[in-house]
Amino acid sequence: MNKNAAKPPVAKPWNRGAALFLTLLTSILMLIIVMPFLFSLSGRFRVTEKSFRTMAAANLAEAGVERAIWELNYGNITQWSGSLMTRTLSLPGIQAANGDVAGDIDIEVQNPASDTPLIIASGTVPWLDDLSFEKRLRVRLKHGIKSFFDFGVFGDEGFDLHGNAYIDSYNSQEAPYDPLARHLNGNVGTNADHRWDVVLLNNTTVYGDAKTGYASDPAEVIRLANNAQITGAASALDEPKLIPAVSPPFLPAKGSYSLGGNSTATISESGMYSSFTLDSNAIVTITGEVTLYVNGDFSMNSNTQIVIAEGASFELVMGNGVFNQSSNSIITNVSQDPRAMAILGTSDFHQMNWRSNSHYYGVVYVPEATIDYSANADCFGSIVCNVISMSSNAGIHYDESLASWTKYGTATSKYEVKEWQEY
Repeated sequence: MNKNAAKPPVAKPWNRGAALFLTLLTSILMLIIVMPFLFSLSGRFRVTEKSFRTMAAANLAEAGVERAIWELNYGNITQWSGSLMTRTLSLPGIQAANGDVAGDIDIEVQNPASDTPLIIASGTVPWLDDLSFEKRLRVRLKHGIKSFFDFGVFGDEGFDLHGNAYIDSYNSQEAPYDPLARHLNGNVGTNADHRWDVVLLNNTTVYGDAKTGYASDPAEVIRLANNAQITGAASALDEPKLIPAVSPPFLPAKGSYSLGGNSTATISESGMYSSFTLDSNAIVTITGEVTLYVNGDFSMNSNTQIVIAEGASFELVMGNGVFNQSSNSIITNVSQDPRAMAILGTSDFHQMNWRSNSHYYGVVYVPEATIDYSANADCFGSIVCNVISMSSNAGIHYDESLASWTKYGTATSKYEVKEWQEY
């Protein structure tokens, strides 16, 4: 062994103490710097956790509302606890997808058999110790409304389409009608169930489905000939379509209305007329929201015109009389919104002769009437009648948005939300 070999230096005690002190000092400084961030992160975590649990409680409350609506519409709410006036249901320990307990749901339905039941639903989510988050919803229901206008054409006892007539669809709430982008929901229907109650001839096309009477055989009810076609499916109705009668409105009596040839006039008030006649080249402008009840004949002679001004609406209710719209007469709906024009017929109204050579934007609901529609122009909207005969290249373009229009419709047994409140 070499006794003269160099020995490794030995740290002096005070040097080792200084290094330890510097290390501790550095750690303390870093902790001081990091502490605010850690507190901030912890606070944000708590806020995020609270937001998450609050949202979870709200979701549980909404689930409670949906459960109550389903039970009222399709289930049997009488199996819940309570009485005829109040039914309750508790759903404790609702589990999330991973198996963890998400929280509890409590539901109360007041007056469940009424037209406007009230649902009070709460969702509760646990947090720390005995703390929890709760959200409550108060929801008032009402019976839904099914629009009269869920078909392009519906003839209660059948219909006859020929002479290149066709039916397709569009949605006025999305875009104007475009023949190059027609929709295929121009559905037709009838409650009829006898042989050939529905006749489609001579290049007639239904761009949609056809429904025949409940429990009927469509192949027996529908006759297709001479290149007529239905692009969709033909099937029977799931249930008979209800077509309620129209009640005569109570309006001030105004006698008979007659406007001479080449004259102009404005109607801005509703009223009841014993008859309504426009002589050749007469023009009537409708302003405001106007309803006319004509309990007699309605006649638009050749080259006459009814103009529904922008922002106005016109409801024509026909009573015991005949509707005659001669060739080259025009009903001009300036807005081109079918909701702005409606022709309705009471149980006393039985005949509508439609010879217009101009486009008609509106709806027609005449449950007891036969419509002779031999116009060389198109109808944008929907038609409900007893029987319709349609020819002369006429087209009907069903406005799909009318299916959700509840101004004219029947109450259904199903409930829908009327008011929604969180508290």
